[in-house]
Amino acid sequence: MPTFYSPKVVCRPALPLDTADVLEFTKFIWDGRDYVPYVWNHWLKDPHGILAVAEYGGHAIGLAKVTLLAPGQWWLEGFRVNPKYQGLKVGSHIHEYVDDWWMQNGDGVARLMTNAKNLPVHHLCEKLGFHKTGEMVGFVAEPLEENVESFSPVVNLKEAANFALESESIKIAGGMSDFGWRVMQPNESALQKFTTPGTDFEHTAFWWHDHQALITTWDDDDDGEPVLGVGLAACEIKDMPALLMDARRLAGQKNCKNVFWIAYSDERIFVSLAEAGYERKWENAGFIFEKARVIARSVRRGEAIPG
Repeated sequence: MPTFYSPKVVCRPALPLDTADVLEFTKFIWDGRDYVPYVWNHWLKDPHGILAVAEYGGHAIGLAKVTLLAPGQWWLEGFRVNPKYQGLKVGSHIHEYVDDWWMQNGDGVARLMTNAKNLPVHHLCEKLGFHKTGEMVGFVAEPLEENVESFSPVVNLKEAANFALESESIKIAGGMSDFGWRVMQPNESALQKFTTPGTDFEHTAFWWHDHQALITTWDDDDDGEPVLGVGLAACEIKDMPALLMDARRLAGQKNCKNVFWIAYSDERIFVSLAEAGYERKWENAGFIFEKARVIARSVRRGEAIPG
């Protein structure tokens, strides 16, 4: 029998009044270990990108975030759907909504990471014009209670970025690196953004053995215990085992529970990780998808034409 009111899924920018709904349904995701409740208020205040929700029957039942990491580099994250509403294709609705927003307002490249087994998201990415560019795998190692004096702070970020982009390890990874659950090109603007005090996922950049390699680290936690996250690891492959061993020593100096790195999926990197005593933490790889939006310039009128 027809009804006078039939709720529909509506996607829109998030509002503070959505907070209660989001905190309620995300507390059951990932066995109660979802990070969204900890960053939600920060995301609401982010002046760049968009934080969107899917609304149904007057309640927020899904969300997604488009984050500007650095000029021309965007990250799609925080895709969540209330488990009680899985049959409404909420994920497709909100993914298409934020993709449409980015196509109208973004530039450069948008990327995302999803589980290798998440076939529905793979198909949706392909439908929306994203293509797979690589795979990432999480590795973990115990800290070493040994002194380390091989690291020195980076002062010149331009020099560091040029070194990173020309390094063998970054070339193997297709010019990409993890920056704390966010994958991007390690150019100068990226290093500037992620080494500025007070920023989200603040990194510390170090030279290793007087410009022989470059590494960034960031502070994470696991069940309330400190973890040393490794982000960028730019070096010759032959030096990677020693660099990663010193990262374990640095974790020991910082009294961390362990050291964690989301590494590019390549056999040469995996061999280096094994030599340095790291073990694979993720059963499934994370697939990296990206989509480019080129803005062409009209020579005649000087108008920007979306590509």
